Amino acid sequence: MALQDKAPESSALPFAGVFVVDFGVGVAGVEVARLLVEYGAEVVKIESSKAVDFVRIAIPGPMNGPFSSSNRNKQSFGVNLKTEAGVELVKKLVAKADVVVENSGTGVMERLGFGYEAIKEINPSVIMLSSQIVGSRGPWKNWIGYGPSTHPVSGLQYLWNYPEDKDEPAGSTNIHPDHLVGRTGALGVVAAMIQREREGRGAHVEIAQFEAIIQLLGDLFARESIAPGSVEPQGNSSERGAPWGAYECDGDDQWCVINVRDDADWKRLREALGNPDWATSPTYDSVEGRREAHTVIDEGLTAWTLQRSGLEATEILQNHGVPAGLVVNPEYQANDPHLAARDFFHKIDQFGLGDITLEGLGIRGTDLPRPEAKSAPLLGQHTREICASMLGLTAAETDALFAEGVLEETLL
Repeated sequence: MALQDKAPESSALPFAGVFVVDFGVGVAGVEVARLLVEYGAEVVKIESSKAVDFVRIAIPGPMNGPFSSSNRNKQSFGVNLKTEAGVELVKKLVAKADVVVENSGTGVMERLGFGYEAIKEINPSVIMLSSQIVGSRGPWKNWIGYGPSTHPVSGLQYLWNYPEDKDEPAGSTNIHPDHLVGRTGALGVVAAMIQREREGRGAHVEIAQFEAIIQLLGDLFARESIAPGSVEPQGNSSERGAPWGAYECDGDDQWCVINVRDDADWKRLREALGNPDWATSPTYDSVEGRREAHTVIDEGLTAWTLQRSGLEATEILQNHGVPAGLVVNPEYQANDPHLAARDFFHKIDQFGLGDITLEGLGIRGTDLPRPEAKSAPLLGQHTREICASMLGLTAAETDALFAEGVLEETLL
């Protein structure tokens, strides 16, 4: 069905009427479904205590912030897919779906009976989004993991380092690119939906997580292929200009990033600093001279930033036209005046946590109403409701499936 048919009123959210079956776990696939539900889709999360979403239990308790953020507004269908009856129930949901999302290890969906070819037999017009660490084909297809697992194979672990430590990369627990994949995945789904409107056919959209990083490093891979050994870790410095880095400021873990792209930026930086004596050497008027004297310049800049908060330093430099930015932490973000002015954050009453603040819509428009932010579900919270409203089961039939261990629920 066409998107405009699903959401005929201009005041409706763009994906109103779109039904999504979410097999996602962790972050990447789960975020695809979350972005769709944020803009009006109805999302049913398929889960079971036998194969629980690891983010749900990463922090002990009935609920935690990361799970709430990525699963708000969804419905939870507790079903054991290791039972034949459970598989048949989910097939009925897939038959109604516009979109199916999954990011399990390669081959998992096929073994469950929900690979793309099987799903296409059930619902030829369905759009399926799959995301694996290094894809579903090739010699590394069986790698499992999440964001940090992509850093070594993409080259990011080598590049995210200081030059003196290049032979022993420290690595990172940053989950990038999970959230990036969530957003590119949602865009891929939207593109497939537009194609379906035009051509009347479904699609299988695949995103290999490590490729989401590599496509951001294309220029470096091209250079390395032409001149082997030319690409190495640079720490906080950059070939795009100098000085360039993160400078410590007054306060607890306060930092300001300063990027001097060219000689004009350097002149503006000196003016912002009050033309201190250490910055007046004529050799600093060229980027080559500044690079050679980076130690002296960095010491001078740090002496200046340490006398100011990160926000004060940023404002002074920006007011002089110098590219600069505060390294923000969650506490600052929650009180950021720009985000507050845009009414960016969602505040929800999350069962098990109370009132929490979560990121809001990334896109706003005059005809785009603000969606209602609802609590993330407990495991199986909507199982009975889904059985009645979507699967047409009677209460007695549903009770029998619970007794057989096919269905699960968490009582509030």
